[in-house]
Amino acid sequence: MQLYRAAFPVARSSDFAQLAWSIIYGIFIVAIVRMIDTALPGLSLQSQHAGFPPTPFIAALYGGGIGLGAFLVLVHRLRFWLSRHYPFLRNIAPDPQRIWVSVADRSNTNWATVFLSDGAIYLGWISKYTFNPDAVDQDFLLSNARRVDEQLSELYRVTGIGVYINTRDVKRIEFVEGDPMPNDMTVESQSP
Repeated sequence: MQLYRAAFPVARSSDFAQLAWSIIYGIFIVAIVRMIDTALPGLSLQSQHAGFPPTPFIAALYGGGIGLGAFLVLVHRLRFWLSRHYPFLRNIAPDPQRIWVSVADRSNTNWATVFLSDGAIYLGWISKYTFNPDAVDQDFLLSNARRVDEQLSELYRVTGIGVYINTRDVKRIEFVEGDPMPNDMTVESQSP
């Protein structure tokens, strides 16, 4: 469960909910490991051993937990991939629970026009972002950034890796399809 939550964070659930899900997944993993041990007698995981579980059985449970977590991550990513590449499968896309995850996702090929509270406007590519469901504000890095005016005319190009911004300083973000600054930068050449 921790492996899946590391890949796809959600707001922290109660201790009771975490314990309940751990027990449910644990029962499932124990059943699978015992079934494998019974089906493959040469494997000798010693799952039927009385008393304290032997090391091979504990190692198999640990491996089963990692395997289940990796499987859940794979299924989640496969659902995203299928829903993006086959429009008729759009309904199987997992719900990210937060709009920030959807708009800042690497698969988003749009350029972002970021309007800050202090009046500054930047145009660039959201190349990195944090997502902590328990935090109100999130951080992101706007790469290939340009400081622009209200008409989106470039005032200057930001050198270096980009502009670090926190969402608490953002009034709004508008997304632009295609090439917002012709002959200057392109989505194909700058995408991560």
